[in-house]
Amino acid sequence: MTKSDENIMLAVMNGDISQASLLFKRYHTSVYSYLARINRDSQIAQDMTQNVFEKMIKYRNSYHQQKCFKAWLFTIARNVNIDHHRKKKYSITDEHVDMVDSAMGVHQRMEQQENNKKLHMAMDRLAPEEKELLVLTKFERMKYHQVSTMMGMSESALKVKAHRAMKKLRTILINELNYEY
Repeated sequence: MTKSDENIMLAVMNGDISQASLLFKRYHTSVYSYLARINRDSQIAQDMTQNVFEKMIKYRNSYHQQKCFKAWLFTIARNVNIDHHRKKKYSITDEHVDMVDSAMGVHQRMEQQENNKKLHMAMDRLAPEEKELLVLTKFERMKYHQVSTMMGMSESALKVKAHRAMKKLRTILINELNYEY
């Protein structure tokens, strides 16, 4: 039987820092993926992912058992990203994370890469809050109530914003980038 994330975090809060490695193993890939999609820079995403888990340990006493651990962790990731941009006056690079299956044929792979490129270009045209919202709800598949807690808004307001952001993304893809479904 595996321990729940919340129980593991409680052990970390109570001084068993070694338990943090279990949380790292469970979440480092999704935290990295979130940061890589937002920033489109793998090196920065790696550095920021490390920073997220350092802050998780540093601020372990701010965790409340009633909260979903994943939402709390992604709040840290979101804040690390915001702090990074504030400090660096950073702009997003053209590098992007390809998620193309190596088993695809060359033609399919090229087509998928082109679609990914268009999707990233369209995502970059969204406001930062819209982009972050779509990355969390669509790519990271976080629940609306978790994201609403992270972003400090009601779940219904978040759903409206997500719907509008998705509609805006579709409009950009279809009208401006000639994206084909």
